[in-house]
Amino acid sequence: MKNQDLPQSMTRREAMKILGIGAAGLGLATGKSPAKSYSGNDTFNVGLIGCGGRMRRLIEGLNRNPNTRIVAVCDVYEDFLNSTHVLVGGRDRKIQKTSRHEEVLERKDIDAVIVATPDHWHVPITIDAVEAGKHVYVEKPVTHKLEEGPKLIEAVRRSGKRVQVGAQQRTMPHLTILKQKLDSGEINPGKISRVHMQWCRNTGPYQGDPVVRIPESKVDWKRFLGNAPDQPYNAVRMRNWRWIWDFGNGPLGDLMVHWLDATNWLLDLPLPSQVVMSGGKYHRKGSMETPDITNCVMEFPERDLQMDYVSSWSNNFMKACTIIMGTDATIYFDRNLWQITPQRPNGEPVAAVKESFVASSGPLGADHATDFDAQELHMANWLQAIREDGDPLDNVEAGVQAAAVCHFGNISYREKRFVQV
Repeated sequence: MKNQDLPQSMTRREAMKILGIGAAGLGLATGKSPAKSYSGNDTFNVGLIGCGGRMRRLIEGLNRNPNTRIVAVCDVYEDFLNSTHVLVGGRDRKIQKTSRHEEVLERKDIDAVIVATPDHWHVPITIDAVEAGKHVYVEKPVTHKLEEGPKLIEAVRRSGKRVQVGAQQRTMPHLTILKQKLDSGEINPGKISRVHMQWCRNTGPYQGDPVVRIPESKVDWKRFLGNAPDQPYNAVRMRNWRWIWDFGNGPLGDLMVHWLDATNWLLDLPLPSQVVMSGGKYHRKGSMETPDITNCVMEFPERDLQMDYVSSWSNNFMKACTIIMGTDATIYFDRNLWQITPQRPNGEPVAAVKESFVASSGPLGADHATDFDAQELHMANWLQAIREDGDPLDNVEAGVQAAAVCHFGNISYREKRFVQV
């Protein structure tokens, strides 16, 4: 196999060409006729719901796509709401500003919404949105609890709206090429019995809970809680919601879901039959409830396959990557590149040549690609799915499957048992 390294920087045009953005051939499944049809030149009016740090990155990706216009922003925290309103041009033109997502969804002129709230609001807002006739881009994990999945899938199917889940590996150009090569048989790693996934960071010595000085007067606390248990206002819990069970899903829902969704897609995996997770709060203690050190193991006996996921906040060796181990080759991939290393038993000579594909010039295991905007590409795929009335690459069924495995792992950890699926 010949080496397929790209130049040190992949251009936007090259990435779009690989993904088929703006042209036929995305492989979108045809859905039922939409209530509204769109031409290639129509402008989408978009509302933003949940305006924290993640939404800032999504705004950058959305703004790089033509024919989109942000017309509303929504957040329960006054400072986020006001700063995002200014960021998207609220000083220069009329853009709605509200703490209630229902006020965004009741507008007839809004075509789609982006949801980047804490996890416990993903499903309620997405269901409200599709029932109001809006297309949705919703951050991962798409569900906060296992039982939400079937209700969400039913609501989306009934609505006919296009929902893209924000696990953007499926639209990264290098992984698109890897998927094509695996599906065609051009790359065949042999019998795969093990997959290793990891996302490891080093946050340095633990310094205690962060100091968060947000007065309750700036927050609609009751609305922030939503369907979570009633509790007194706590700014630390609000700002660190990913690590609080009432609002988030810990390292699995935040990070494992990315590699899990990508591997599900690349290898066409079903749900595992058994999941077990161990770990603990061994580095970051304080008010954080979810573990910071995790080891989650998933069994797929019908595929003779075991997968594992490891996370750490105290050591970042190899950082963020997935390794697929087959009898004939090992496939390594991260957010910048993939590499194929031929494998032979017992030290036998290896005839094949190592192959790689570099889409971005950043280091191995980096959290983010450096030479293309994954948010832009994932948004582009979603917008094209809306125009063509087809499935986006990370549709709601795929998102629910990946999130469910995260829930199985968290249930195993919290209840100290194996979870049989």
